[in-house]
Amino acid sequence: MGSEDRTSRRQIEEREGYAEEEEGEVGEDEGGDEMECDVRFEGEMNPLDLIKDDTCGVQLYQRFEQLEYEYAALVERKREALAAADAGEGPVTKPRREETRGATIEEVKEVMNYGMGTRSGKGKKRGRREGSKNKLSLQITRKLGDATLHYAHGRYKEAVSMLSEVVLLAPKLPDPFHTLGLVYNSMSEKKKATDCYMIAAFLGPKESSLWKLLVTLSIEEGNTEQAWYCLKKAIAADPGDITLRYHCASLYMEIGEYQKAADSYYQIIQVCPDNVEALQTATTLYKKCGQFERAIGILEDYLKDHPPKDDLSVVEMLASLHMERSEHSKALEHIEYAKKVYSCGEEFPLNLTIREGICHACVGDLGKAEEMRKIGFKSNALYHTLAMSITLAKS
Repeated sequence: MGSEDRTSRRQIEEREGYAEEEEGEVGEDEGGDEMECDVRFEGEMNPLDLIKDDTCGVQLYQRFEQLEYEYAALVERKREALAAADAGEGPVTKPRREETRGATIEEVKEVMNYGMGTRSGKGKKRGRREGSKNKLSLQITRKLGDATLHYAHGRYKEAVSMLSEVVLLAPKLPDPFHTLGLVYNSMSEKKKATDCYMIAAFLGPKESSLWKLLVTLSIEEGNTEQAWYCLKKAIAADPGDITLRYHCASLYMEIGEYQKAADSYYQIIQVCPDNVEALQTATTLYKKCGQFERAIGILEDYLKDHPPKDDLSVVEMLASLHMERSEHSKALEHIEYAKKVYSCGEEFPLNLTIREGICHACVGDLGKAEEMRKIGFKSNALYHTLAMSITLAKS
């Protein structure tokens, strides 16, 4: 057996021992419902194969999506089994660890090789060597430090070689993949850099900065589907980042998904209740989708917590929606309430005054409608609507 074969086998054995130690530290919460997808690179599978140029038309994020889908299916099977046991439908065999914490070795291999035309049916050797973790952790730390120095001094090939060794020793560690992405980016190998960032983000899904970077890179590359995937992950990692939700709404707008765009703007309102711009955009989009009641509802909810003392734009939008639905009495209620609480120190906006007159005319109060017409100006776009409403009411 050659020295390269012996080195490869030693690295495989060491990383298997490292993975065993990691699993022992985390523990097994077999009864919990909230479980994270457990990424495993088993046996002789080289995680660096995921960033090769030849992907057979399957993008890396698609492989991860497939892995998550398979994992979710396994979790659902577990939940169904537990539900059946709780319902007293007979004894249920306790699922094996591979079925509850993640996919079986064979399933994970198949998913990670999705689209590459390869499968492996070999199982993983169990057990670990005592004291391997501490020794390996020091080795990894040292190699990561050396690789970072190589990268900082522009020795990119040496950095790639060193980081590749770290990946083989600790394939579940996101740091070497992240640094590899930085190195490949400096080498102008954008595809490999993006793939490395993707693996690093997938291994550390709560690291929002990587997902945000991937969103930007995906948009720059025109890869809309990948941008969607990364955007959802970024929002899950950092729900309070409004910029991400604006990105999401904009992407939906670009592809004509106005309902989803409206929902995205509504989510922004949930995070920032004072965001009038998002409120008005959501209202406009719900109206575009024919959801008038939804549009009216979010405006009314806003006014419950934000009395129209200074800004009457929301009142005018709400009154306009009611008037389009011939609900002039409701529109009138909102306008008259706004007049009572308006405290800006200026005259009541002319547009709302004329709308008030139109509503009076439509409910049969011609006297007040005529008063509103005297206040208005013929140059105002709504003035002629008011005059016509009075004429129609008289007839």
